[in-house]
Amino acid sequence: MSNQNPPTPVKVPSSAANYTAATLDQDLRSELNSLLISEGHVTKIQEHLLHSLHSNHSNWPTTVQNHALALLRSGEITTFPALLRRVIEDVRQDTALGPSAANGASSSEESGGGVVNGSKKTDAANGNASNGAAGHGSNRPSLAVPQSVVEEALKVTRESLDTVCEIDDSGTT
Repeated sequence: MSNQNPPTPVKVPSSAANYTAATLDQDLRSELNSLLISEGHVTKIQEHLLHSLHSNHSNWPTTVQNHALALLRSGEITTFPALLRRVIEDVRQDTALGPSAANGASSSEESGGGVVNGSKKTDAANGNASNGAAGHGSNRPSLAVPQSVVEEALKVTRESLDTVCEIDDSGTT
């Protein structure tokens, strides 16, 4: 992975901050994606995201795995494609409920207490936590990606984009 800036960074208009996936110029998107891949930033972002997910007190990967196993064991889901669709939909649903469901008691974790809503972290990893279960009609923990993980992923992504982009304040594309 290169730590140096590319020879010619992509010039991005300052107005791009207001673009959506639908309005972003396809050529600009392609050029950015190519640079992010060739400079090793995509791998860096993925590795950082995985590390953040695994090190977060919510133990999100294990929570998702336990949910998938419960769906299979109950017979509610019987095929892998249906399992993927259901788990992704459940993650989306829990995410739509808001960040409070995903964060639980992050202040306890950040203070080093190792306690989540009165339970030890291992209880949360075993699916016994009650944080975030309200609102989706079951006793399972929230499947929303923790907000702190999202923020870390966005930070690393911004840093990567800063190394391959040059913001053009002249207003031209």
